[in-house]
Amino acid sequence: MDLFDLHCDTLYECYETGASLRENTLCIDRAKTGGYGHYAQFFALFCGAQPPQPVPDRRCLMDLPPEDRLDALLDTARTQFRENANWLTLCRDADELELARRKGKAAAFLSVEGAELLPTEAHVQRAYDAGVRLVTLSWNYRSPYACGAVTDDDAGLTPRGRALVHELIGLGVILDVSHLSSRGFWELCVETEAPFAATHSNSRVVCDHPRNLTDLQFSEIVRRGGLAGVNLYSGFLRADGAQAEIDDVLRHIDHFLALGGESCLALGADFDGCDSTPRGIDTVRDMERLAEAMLRENYLESTVRALFYDNAAAFLARML
Repeated sequence: MDLFDLHCDTLYECYETGASLRENTLCIDRAKTGGYGHYAQFFALFCGAQPPQPVPDRRCLMDLPPEDRLDALLDTARTQFRENANWLTLCRDADELELARRKGKAAAFLSVEGAELLPTEAHVQRAYDAGVRLVTLSWNYRSPYACGAVTDDDAGLTPRGRALVHELIGLGVILDVSHLSSRGFWELCVETEAPFAATHSNSRVVCDHPRNLTDLQFSEIVRRGGLAGVNLYSGFLRADGAQAEIDDVLRHIDHFLALGGESCLALGADFDGCDSTPRGIDTVRDMERLAEAMLRENYLESTVRALFYDNAAAFLARML
């Protein structure tokens, strides 16, 4: 079984806690990924959140000036990738993904979660030069570019946000609408016909949460030939506040497949970025249990392979 996951916050945790990608108590490290035929991962550079109070033995990205946060995370990424170069390699496009596969190495892609990490054009260029190939336009809150759905679902892109959209498209960076308000989503659709991703978002019909996609939004992603990654956070899988089960993940997958998502549905687990995942899926190693559950429920093997790897790889081949 191959695995291509569109979103994790493990590098952010490495920055704040000093953990290593080689071996840690987080959701992703060398041993936890070793059981997959090929493993590819978008590692997010997260814009950061201020904890209610200081946490012992933990740095806080938000304590840095805004203009220094991107470079701090890029330094962490470079250090982690260098120290783990014997099993993991930074990739910037589909050719490098295939090269990593042939060499038997995991493929690491970089993304930015929250465009507030890119306060100037110089930051955008530094991120691109360092390998960032996907940018989430907003996180949960209001930024100079856009607004998160959980803050104001009716807030749209700002003029600076529209300019950033075109700057990123000009560089060949994939746009990510996870977290983005509904109004921002549709304003983005006016700005460009380019395919885009929702790297870690579920179905709002199945679980009524503003972070999830409406059927109309998902259908637009399908129409464009975009990509949507199923998120494993319990709060986005079920609305009653209980810990999710693997069957809850299947309900979202089923719904998206019924909307024509066979070729554009992927995984965006949100490992190390959420505090409750489905029972039995604690780390990336456990994703095999989702595949096993799908096969028990008589999903086609081709559907499972598409969800777990092939759709994401094909999308990158078109976009990068």
